[in-house]
Amino acid sequence: MQGERGNEAAGTPVMARGTTGSGAGRLASLDAFRGLVIVVMFLVNVAGRDPAFPSWFAHMGWNQGRMGLGLADYVFPWFLFIVGAAVPLSMASGRGQGKPAWRKGLSAVRRGTVIYLLGTVIWCATIAYDRPLTLSVFAHWDILPLIGFAYAACVLLYLAPAWARVVFVLGVLVFKWMILTRLRIPGEDAVVWTQSQSFQAYLRTSLGWWGTAITQGLPSAATAVLGAMACEVLRANRDRPGKVLAVLGGGGAAVSLLAWAWHASGDMPLSKDFFSSSYVLVSAGTGAALLALMYLVIDARGWMGMWFLRVLGMNALAAYILAEFLWKTVMMRWKVTTPGGGSSVFITAWKGWIQHGVGSATLGSWLHVGTYILAYWLVCLALYRKGWFVKV
Repeated sequence: MQGERGNEAAGTPVMARGTTGSGAGRLASLDAFRGLVIVVMFLVNVAGRDPAFPSWFAHMGWNQGRMGLGLADYVFPWFLFIVGAAVPLSMASGRGQGKPAWRKGLSAVRRGTVIYLLGTVIWCATIAYDRPLTLSVFAHWDILPLIGFAYAACVLLYLAPAWARVVFVLGVLVFKWMILTRLRIPGEDAVVWTQSQSFQAYLRTSLGWWGTAITQGLPSAATAVLGAMACEVLRANRDRPGKVLAVLGGGGAAVSLLAWAWHASGDMPLSKDFFSSSYVLVSAGTGAALLALMYLVIDARGWMGMWFLRVLGMNALAAYILAEFLWKTVMMRWKVTTPGGGSSVFITAWKGWIQHGVGSATLGSWLHVGTYILAYWLVCLALYRKGWFVKV
Protein backbone atom coordinates (compact mmCIF):
# COMPACT_ATOMS: atom_id res chain seq x y z
CA MET A 1 0.00 0.00 0.00
CA GLN A 2 1.06 3.59 -0.46
CA GLY A 3 -0.16 7.08 0.22
CA GLU A 4 -1.74 9.49 -2.24
CA ARG A 5 1.56 11.21 -2.88
CA GLY A 6 2.84 8.10 -4.66
CA ASN A 7 3.01 7.88 -8.42
CA GLU A 8 -0.02 5.60 -8.62
CA ALA A 9 -2.60 3.99 -6.39
CA ALA A 10 -4.47 0.73 -6.80
CA GLY A 11 -2.86 0.30 -10.19
CA THR A 12 -4.01 3.75 -11.29
CA PRO A 13 -1.58 5.97 -13.19
CA VAL A 14 -1.57 9.70 -12.94
CA MET A 15 -2.39 12.86 -14.88
CA ALA A 16 -4.27 15.90 -13.67
CA ARG A 17 -6.32 18.66 -15.25
CA GLY A 18 -4.36 21.55 -16.58
CA THR A 19 -0.98 19.79 -16.66
CA THR A 20 1.16 19.59 -19.72
CA GLY A 21 3.87 17.33 -18.40
CA SER A 22 3.70 13.68 -19.19
CA GLY A 23 1.74 12.04 -16.42
CA ALA A 24 1.83 14.72 -13.71
CA GLY A 25 -1.00 14.52 -11.18
CA ARG A 26 -3.92 12.04 -11.27
CA LEU A 27 -6.31 11.28 -14.08
CA ALA A 28 -9.40 11.64 -11.91
CA SER A 29 -11.76 10.56 -14.69
CA LEU A 30 -10.14 7.13 -14.82
CA ASP A 31 -10.57 6.77 -11.06
CA ALA A 32 -14.22 7.79 -11.41
CA PHE A 33 -14.79 5.39 -14.29
CA ARG A 34 -13.32 2.55 -12.25
CA GLY A 35 -15.53 3.53 -9.31
CA LEU A 36 -18.58 3.61 -11.58
CA VAL A 37 -17.86 0.06 -12.71
CA ILE A 38 -17.57 -1.08 -9.09
CA VAL A 39 -20.97 0.49 -8.34
CA VAL A 40 -22.54 -1.15 -11.39
CA MET A 41 -20.99 -4.49 -10.39
CA PHE A 42 -22.47 -4.29 -6.89
CA LEU A 43 -25.80 -3.14 -8.29
CA VAL A 44 -26.29 -5.97 -10.78
CA ASN A 45 -24.79 -8.65 -8.53
CA VAL A 46 -27.06 -7.89 -5.59
CA ALA A 47 -30.12 -7.09 -7.72
CA GLY A 48 -29.91 -10.40 -9.56
CA ARG A 49 -33.28 -11.31 -11.07
CA ASP A 50 -35.31 -9.36 -8.50
CA PRO A 51 -38.45 -8.05 -10.31
CA ALA A 52 -37.98 -4.72 -8.53
CA PHE A 53 -35.17 -3.97 -11.00
CA PRO A 54 -35.33 -3.59 -14.79
CA SER A 55 -34.89 -6.83 -16.73
CA TRP A 56 -32.00 -5.30 -18.68
CA PHE A 57 -29.87 -5.18 -15.50
CA ALA A 58 -29.20 -8.92 -15.62
CA HIS A 59 -26.74 -10.96 -17.67
CA MET A 60 -28.32 -12.06 -20.94
CA GLY A 61 -26.54 -15.38 -21.44
CA TRP A 62 -27.56 -17.66 -24.30
CA ASN A 63 -31.08 -16.19 -24.49
CA GLN A 64 -32.41 -18.89 -26.87
CA GLY A 65 -29.64 -18.09 -29.30
CA ARG A 66 -30.44 -14.38 -29.46
CA MET A 67 -27.79 -13.55 -26.85
CA GLY A 68 -27.35 -9.78 -26.48
CA LEU A 69 -26.21 -7.71 -23.50
CA GLY A 70 -27.60 -6.63 -20.16
CA LEU A 71 -26.01 -4.02 -17.91
CA ALA A 72 -24.21 -6.81 -16.03
CA ASP A 73 -22.42 -7.83 -19.22
CA TYR A 74 -20.51 -4.53 -19.41
CA VAL A 75 -18.86 -4.81 -15.99
CA PHE A 76 -16.04 -7.24 -16.74
CA PRO A 77 -14.97 -5.82 -20.12
CA TRP A 78 -15.04 -2.27 -18.76
CA PHE A 79 -12.62 -3.42 -16.07
CA LEU A 80 -10.40 -4.80 -18.83
CA PHE A 81 -10.67 -1.56 -20.81
CA ILE A 82 -9.70 0.50 -17.74
CA VAL A 83 -6.77 -1.81 -16.99
CA GLY A 84 -5.53 -1.18 -20.52
CA ALA A 85 -6.19 2.56 -20.36
CA ALA A 86 -3.97 2.76 -17.28
CA VAL A 87 -1.00 1.16 -19.04
CA PRO A 88 0.31 4.11 -21.15
CA LEU A 89 0.14 6.42 -18.15
CA SER A 90 1.79 4.05 -15.70
CA MET A 91 4.53 3.17 -18.18
CA ALA A 92 5.34 6.86 -18.57
CA SER A 93 5.04 8.11 -15.00
CA GLY A 94 4.10 5.27 -12.66
CA ARG A 95 5.37 1.72 -12.49
CA GLY A 96 7.52 1.97 -15.56
CA GLN A 97 9.05 5.42 -15.21
CA GLY A 98 12.77 5.36 -15.87
CA LYS A 99 12.90 1.58 -16.34
CA PRO A 100 14.19 -0.22 -19.43
CA ALA A 101 11.63 -2.09 -21.51
CA TRP A 102 12.70 -5.54 -20.30
CA ARG A 103 12.16 -4.56 -16.66
CA LYS A 104 8.74 -3.10 -17.49
CA GLY A 105 7.78 -6.34 -19.20
CA LEU A 106 9.08 -8.51 -16.37
CA SER A 107 7.25 -6.40 -13.80
CA ALA A 108 4.03 -6.71 -15.82
CA VAL A 109 4.30 -10.49 -15.95
CA ARG A 110 4.94 -10.62 -12.20
CA ARG A 111 1.96 -8.38 -11.47
CA GLY A 112 -0.27 -10.31 -13.85
CA THR A 113 0.71 -13.54 -12.11
CA VAL A 114 -0.11 -12.10 -8.67
CA ILE A 115 -3.53 -10.96 -9.90
CA TYR A 116 -4.10 -14.43 -11.37
CA LEU A 117 -3.23 -16.04 -8.03
CA LEU A 118 -5.52 -13.67 -6.13
CA GLY A 119 -8.30 -14.94 -8.36
CA THR A 120 -7.26 -18.48 -7.46
CA VAL A 121 -7.56 -17.66 -3.75
CA ILE A 122 -11.09 -16.33 -4.31
CA TRP A 123 -11.93 -19.53 -6.22
CA CYS A 124 -10.67 -21.55 -3.25
CA ALA A 125 -13.09 -19.65 -1.01
CA THR A 126 -15.85 -20.46 -3.49
CA ILE A 127 -15.35 -24.22 -3.53
CA ALA A 128 -13.87 -24.86 -0.06
CA TYR A 129 -17.24 -25.82 1.45
CA ASP A 130 -18.16 -28.24 -1.30
CA ARG A 131 -15.07 -30.17 -2.36
CA PRO A 132 -11.43 -30.68 -1.46
CA LEU A 133 -8.85 -28.21 -2.67
CA THR A 134 -6.35 -29.63 -5.14
CA LEU A 135 -3.73 -28.25 -7.46
CA SER A 136 -6.40 -28.13 -10.17
CA VAL A 137 -7.74 -24.91 -8.63
CA PHE A 138 -4.76 -23.12 -10.14
CA ALA A 139 -6.04 -24.05 -13.59
CA HIS A 140 -9.32 -22.22 -13.04
CA TRP A 141 -9.99 -19.14 -15.15
CA ASP A 142 -12.22 -16.44 -13.69
CA ILE A 143 -12.42 -12.64 -13.52
CA LEU A 144 -9.09 -11.85 -11.83
CA PRO A 145 -7.06 -14.51 -13.72
CA LEU A 146 -8.31 -13.11 -17.02
CA ILE A 147 -7.56 -9.54 -15.88
CA GLY A 148 -4.05 -10.59 -14.84
CA PHE A 149 -3.48 -12.26 -18.21
CA ALA A 150 -4.87 -9.27 -20.09
CA TYR A 151 -2.75 -6.79 -18.12
CA ALA A 152 0.52 -8.64 -18.76
CA ALA A 153 -0.28 -9.10 -22.45
CA CYS A 154 -1.30 -5.45 -22.80
CA VAL A 155 1.95 -4.15 -21.30
CA LEU A 156 4.07 -6.45 -23.46
CA LEU A 157 2.20 -5.30 -26.56
CA TYR A 158 2.46 -1.67 -25.47
CA LEU A 159 6.24 -2.07 -25.35
CA ALA A 160 6.17 -3.39 -28.93
CA PRO A 161 5.71 -1.19 -32.02
CA ALA A 162 2.26 0.36 -32.46
CA TRP A 163 1.52 -1.76 -35.51
CA ALA A 164 1.84 -4.91 -33.37
CA ARG A 165 -1.09 -3.78 -31.21
CA VAL A 166 -3.24 -3.15 -34.28
CA VAL A 167 -2.34 -6.50 -35.79
CA PHE A 168 -3.02 -8.26 -32.49
CA VAL A 169 -6.50 -6.77 -32.06
CA LEU A 170 -7.48 -7.42 -35.68
CA GLY A 171 -6.10 -10.95 -35.43
CA VAL A 172 -8.14 -11.70 -32.31
CA LEU A 173 -11.33 -10.31 -33.87
CA VAL A 174 -10.88 -12.43 -37.00
CA PHE A 175 -9.92 -15.51 -34.97
CA LYS A 176 -13.02 -15.27 -32.77
CA TRP A 177 -15.23 -14.74 -35.81
CA MET A 178 -13.79 -17.82 -37.46
CA ILE A 179 -14.05 -20.23 -34.50
CA LEU A 180 -17.62 -19.18 -33.82
CA THR A 181 -19.06 -18.85 -37.31
CA ARG A 182 -16.77 -20.49 -39.87
CA LEU A 183 -14.99 -23.54 -38.43
CA ARG A 184 -16.65 -26.93 -38.04
CA ILE A 185 -16.34 -29.22 -35.07
CA PRO A 186 -14.55 -32.46 -36.09
CA GLY A 187 -17.15 -34.97 -37.16
CA GLU A 188 -19.79 -32.36 -38.05
CA ASP A 189 -20.84 -31.56 -41.61
CA ALA A 190 -21.74 -27.94 -40.86
CA VAL A 191 -20.76 -25.18 -38.48
CA VAL A 192 -22.37 -25.69 -35.05
CA TRP A 193 -22.97 -22.86 -32.61
CA THR A 194 -25.29 -23.77 -29.77
CA GLN A 195 -25.19 -23.03 -26.06
CA SER A 196 -22.92 -26.00 -25.42
CA GLN A 197 -21.35 -26.65 -28.81
CA SER A 198 -19.11 -24.61 -31.08
CA PHE A 199 -15.59 -24.86 -32.41
CA GLN A 200 -14.66 -22.60 -29.49
CA ALA A 201 -16.10 -25.13 -27.03
CA TYR A 202 -14.18 -27.85 -28.86
CA LEU A 203 -10.92 -25.93 -28.36
CA ARG A 204 -11.61 -25.37 -24.66
CA THR A 205 -12.44 -29.02 -24.12
CA SER A 206 -9.51 -30.31 -26.16
CA LEU A 207 -6.84 -27.95 -24.82
CA GLY A 208 -8.07 -27.47 -21.26
CA TRP A 209 -6.37 -24.55 -19.49
CA TRP A 210 -4.72 -23.43 -22.71
CA GLY A 211 -8.02 -23.61 -24.54
CA THR A 212 -9.57 -21.06 -22.19
CA ALA A 213 -6.43 -18.92 -22.33
CA ILE A 214 -6.83 -18.79 -26.11
CA THR A 215 -10.59 -18.39 -26.41
CA GLN A 216 -11.19 -16.08 -23.42
CA GLY A 217 -7.75 -14.72 -22.58
CA LEU A 218 -6.97 -13.36 -26.05
CA PRO A 219 -10.18 -11.32 -26.42
CA SER A 220 -9.69 -10.09 -22.84
CA ALA A 221 -6.24 -8.89 -23.82
CA ALA A 222 -7.60 -7.31 -27.01
CA THR A 223 -10.12 -5.33 -24.96
CA ALA A 224 -7.33 -4.10 -22.68
CA VAL A 225 -5.15 -3.19 -25.67
CA LEU A 226 -8.03 -1.16 -27.12
CA GLY A 227 -8.18 0.63 -23.76
CA ALA A 228 -4.48 1.46 -24.04
CA MET A 229 -4.98 2.75 -27.58
CA ALA A 230 -7.89 4.91 -26.40
CA CYS A 231 -5.73 6.38 -23.64
CA GLU A 232 -3.03 7.21 -26.17
CA VAL A 233 -5.59 9.31 -28.04
CA LEU A 234 -6.49 11.06 -24.80
CA ARG A 235 -2.85 11.71 -23.88
CA ALA A 236 -2.08 13.13 -27.32
CA ASN A 237 -5.00 15.57 -27.04
CA ARG A 238 -5.26 16.18 -23.29
CA ASP A 239 -5.03 19.96 -23.76
CA ARG A 240 -7.79 19.83 -26.40
CA PRO A 241 -10.81 18.35 -24.61
CA GLY A 242 -13.09 19.09 -27.54
CA LYS A 243 -10.98 16.89 -29.75
CA VAL A 244 -10.90 14.17 -27.09
CA LEU A 245 -14.68 14.18 -27.03
CA ALA A 246 -14.93 14.21 -30.81
CA VAL A 247 -12.28 11.61 -31.60
CA LEU A 248 -12.43 9.33 -28.56
CA GLY A 249 -16.08 9.82 -27.67
CA GLY A 250 -17.34 9.94 -31.24
CA GLY A 251 -15.10 7.09 -32.32
CA GLY A 252 -16.21 4.97 -29.37
CA ALA A 253 -19.86 5.60 -30.17
CA ALA A 254 -19.28 4.68 -33.82
CA VAL A 255 -17.51 1.43 -32.90
CA SER A 256 -20.34 0.56 -30.51
CA LEU A 257 -22.95 1.12 -33.24
CA LEU A 258 -20.88 -1.02 -35.60
CA ALA A 259 -20.84 -3.82 -33.03
CA TRP A 260 -24.60 -3.63 -32.55
CA ALA A 261 -25.11 -3.68 -36.32
CA TRP A 262 -22.91 -6.80 -36.53
CA HIS A 263 -25.06 -8.33 -33.80
CA ALA A 264 -28.29 -7.39 -35.59
CA SER A 265 -27.03 -8.98 -38.80
CA GLY A 266 -26.91 -12.34 -37.04
CA ASP A 267 -23.34 -12.99 -38.18
CA MET A 268 -21.67 -12.16 -34.86
CA PRO A 269 -24.05 -11.87 -31.89
CA LEU A 270 -23.04 -9.90 -28.84
CA SER A 271 -22.10 -12.47 -26.20
CA LYS A 272 -20.14 -12.25 -22.98
CA ASP A 273 -20.18 -16.04 -22.55
CA PHE A 274 -18.52 -16.57 -25.93
CA PHE A 275 -16.54 -13.29 -25.79
CA SER A 276 -17.51 -12.68 -29.41
CA SER A 277 -15.74 -10.18 -31.66
CA SER A 278 -18.73 -7.83 -31.55
CA TYR A 279 -18.59 -8.00 -27.74
CA VAL A 280 -14.95 -6.88 -27.77
CA LEU A 281 -15.87 -3.93 -29.98
CA VAL A 282 -18.94 -2.79 -28.05
CA SER A 283 -17.04 -3.07 -24.75
CA ALA A 284 -14.14 -0.96 -25.98
CA GLY A 285 -16.40 1.45 -27.85
CA THR A 286 -18.66 2.21 -24.90
CA GLY A 287 -15.61 2.33 -22.63
CA ALA A 288 -13.93 4.92 -24.85
CA ALA A 289 -17.08 7.04 -25.05
CA LEU A 290 -17.55 7.00 -21.26
CA LEU A 291 -13.89 7.81 -20.61
CA ALA A 292 -14.02 10.75 -23.02
CA LEU A 293 -17.17 12.12 -21.40
CA MET A 294 -15.79 11.73 -17.87
CA TYR A 295 -12.50 13.35 -18.91
CA LEU A 296 -14.37 16.36 -20.28
CA VAL A 297 -16.57 16.71 -17.19
CA ILE A 298 -13.97 15.99 -14.48
CA ASP A 299 -10.44 16.68 -15.69
CA ALA A 300 -10.83 19.17 -18.52
CA ARG A 301 -13.75 21.37 -17.41
CA GLY A 302 -13.97 20.57 -13.71
CA TRP A 303 -17.76 20.68 -13.80
CA MET A 304 -18.04 17.67 -11.47
CA GLY A 305 -15.53 15.93 -9.24
CA MET A 306 -17.47 12.66 -8.87
CA TRP A 307 -15.68 12.16 -5.56
CA PHE A 308 -18.09 9.44 -4.47
CA LEU A 309 -17.02 7.31 -7.44
CA ARG A 310 -13.33 8.16 -7.15
CA VAL A 311 -13.18 6.95 -3.54
CA LEU A 312 -14.25 3.51 -4.77
CA GLY A 313 -12.14 3.68 -7.91
CA MET A 314 -8.91 4.42 -6.08
CA ASN A 315 -9.29 1.21 -4.07
CA ALA A 316 -11.15 -0.91 -6.59
CA LEU A 317 -8.96 -3.97 -6.02
CA ALA A 318 -9.55 -3.89 -2.26
CA ALA A 319 -13.30 -3.42 -2.73
CA TYR A 320 -13.53 -6.25 -5.25
CA ILE A 321 -11.53 -8.81 -3.27
CA LEU A 322 -13.26 -7.98 0.04
CA ALA A 323 -16.70 -8.16 -1.60
CA GLU A 324 -15.96 -11.46 -3.33
CA PHE A 325 -14.64 -13.09 -0.16
CA LEU A 326 -17.56 -11.95 1.95
CA TRP A 327 -20.02 -12.98 -0.75
CA LYS A 328 -18.58 -16.50 -0.94
CA THR A 329 -18.01 -17.05 2.76
CA VAL A 330 -20.69 -14.97 4.49
CA MET A 331 -23.41 -13.56 2.25
CA MET A 332 -24.21 -16.87 0.55
CA ARG A 333 -23.29 -19.16 3.49
CA TRP A 334 -24.45 -17.83 6.85
CA LYS A 335 -28.03 -18.66 7.79
CA VAL A 336 -30.03 -15.81 9.32
CA THR A 337 -33.60 -15.60 10.62
CA THR A 338 -36.05 -13.99 8.18
CA PRO A 339 -39.05 -11.78 9.07
CA GLY A 340 -41.43 -14.70 8.47
CA GLY A 341 -39.74 -16.78 11.14
CA GLY A 342 -37.75 -19.03 8.83
CA SER A 343 -34.13 -18.68 7.83
CA SER A 344 -32.17 -17.95 4.70
CA VAL A 345 -28.65 -17.05 3.62
CA PHE A 346 -27.42 -13.72 4.96
CA ILE A 347 -27.91 -11.61 1.81
CA THR A 348 -31.49 -12.81 1.30
CA ALA A 349 -32.42 -12.39 4.96
CA TRP A 350 -30.89 -8.91 4.97
CA LYS A 351 -33.13 -7.95 2.04
CA GLY A 352 -36.13 -9.51 3.73
CA TRP A 353 -35.66 -7.50 6.92
CA ILE A 354 -35.24 -4.23 4.98
CA GLN A 355 -38.36 -4.94 2.92
CA HIS A 356 -40.23 -5.78 6.12
CA GLY A 357 -39.03 -2.62 7.82
CA VAL A 358 -40.10 -0.22 5.04
CA GLY A 359 -43.26 -2.17 4.18
CA SER A 360 -42.47 -2.30 0.46
CA ALA A 361 -40.80 -5.05 -1.53
CA THR A 362 -39.69 -2.69 -4.31
CA LEU A 363 -38.36 0.10 -2.08
CA GLY A 364 -36.79 -2.49 0.19
CA SER A 365 -34.94 -4.09 -2.71
CA TRP A 366 -33.48 -0.77 -3.81
CA LEU A 367 -32.51 0.13 -0.24
CA HIS A 368 -30.95 -3.30 0.12
CA VAL A 369 -28.67 -2.65 -2.85
CA GLY A 370 -27.99 0.89 -1.68
CA THR A 371 -26.87 -0.20 1.78
CA TYR A 372 -24.65 -2.87 0.23
CA ILE A 373 -22.89 -0.31 -1.96
CA LEU A 374 -22.66 2.16 0.93
CA ALA A 375 -21.00 -0.42 3.19
CA TYR A 376 -18.12 -0.96 0.78
CA TRP A 377 -17.90 2.74 0.00
CA LEU A 378 -17.39 3.45 3.70
CA VAL A 379 -14.57 0.90 3.80
CA CYS A 380 -12.91 2.60 0.82
CA LEU A 381 -13.51 6.00 2.40
CA ALA A 382 -11.66 4.90 5.53
CA LEU A 383 -8.74 3.71 3.38
CA TYR A 384 -8.84 6.94 1.37
CA ARG A 385 -8.68 9.12 4.48
CA LYS A 386 -5.67 7.19 5.75
CA GLY A 387 -3.99 7.50 2.37
CA TRP A 388 -3.91 3.74 1.87
CA PHE A 389 -4.35 2.45 -1.66
CA VAL A 390 -4.17 -1.30 -2.14
CA LYS A 391 -2.30 -2.49 -5.21
CA VAL A 392 -0.14 -5.41 -6.28
